[in-house]
Amino acid sequence: MKAVFLTKSGGPDTVEVRETPMPRIESDKTLVRVIASGLNFADIVIRGGLYPDAPRFPFIAGYEFGGIVDTPGRSSRFVEGDRVLGVTYFGAQAEYVLADDSQLFSMPEAMSFEEAAALPVNYLTAFFALFRLGNLRYGESVLIHSCAGGVGTAAVQLAHTKKAVIFGTTSAPHKIAYLQSIGVQHPINYKKTDFAKEVTAVAGRNGIDMVLDPIGGKVFRKSIALLAKGGRIICYGVTDLVAGGKRNLPKVLWKYLNLPRIKVLDLIQNNRGVFGLALNRLVNEMSLIAEPLRELISLYAQGIIKPNIGAVFQAEKASEAHRLLESGKSTGKIILSFAN
Repeated sequence: MKAVFLTKSGGPDTVEVRETPMPRIESDKTLVRVIASGLNFADIVIRGGLYPDAPRFPFIAGYEFGGIVDTPGRSSRFVEGDRVLGVTYFGAQAEYVLADDSQLFSMPEAMSFEEAAALPVNYLTAFFALFRLGNLRYGESVLIHSCAGGVGTAAVQLAHTKKAVIFGTTSAPHKIAYLQSIGVQHPINYKKTDFAKEVTAVAGRNGIDMVLDPIGGKVFRKSIALLAKGGRIICYGVTDLVAGGKRNLPKVLWKYLNLPRIKVLDLIQNNRGVFGLALNRLVNEMSLIAEPLRELISLYAQGIIKPNIGAVFQAEKASEAHRLLESGKSTGKIILSFAN
């Protein structure tokens, strides 16, 4: 079978499609033929050598897929030909994946394989950030950084279920139009204006209720200062540490040493909360993510949420997909296709 390998630390050219042996069939696991797999910013960070939980190079990347059951496990609830979406701890960017039944979920009839591959990582991240950690309530305000990406798009759709007032930052005029099209009431081009001043101009000195921050650094410092009493910021990445997809250790070290320091007394006195979220460390805990994922699938079936597929690349062009995601020019979700 063919699979997308991250071969070593470096740029997009280190991403290679290789022939590799099929997974060895195990009687208690189900073999799935993958049609589509999701690409995530975590893949960029891994490729840069900055992801502590990644396997040793070279390895097959990928956390999520949509596909067709090929060989059901001995006691599987699925049968050959069933359409499933799946979550796995690496290995999803390949023509075949071997998975436990607990990692597989039936796809709604209207769902495409590309949408199936776009749902788990982005929407689970947004779900845990908004609802499990952030406890978003009806009518609250939320600032979503990197709002035009996969997680940002998911967060906007989910925040709408609580009638939230949404601020979203992005980096280009065409992305501002995109944010407006998905219902962001207050889109902000952070390269043209100071996002903190823009938020304050609307929200006033009382501040906002929640921030979703995948960036860190100066963005975090400005964002936490915007929080209202009872406000909370959920950090699910530090993309500020990534330098062009390559491991620039002196720059990373300098940025690491200058990460914002949290003072507990400041949080207490200002009635603020700071949460950290690493979805990859929940993927191995299916008992924690299975029910939220079923809820998300139900929301899709009801037409309440719908992944926006920004681009689909054939697996052989995975390096180009990495290059686009890393460029910051994409909107929505990037998908790798293994369809024949």
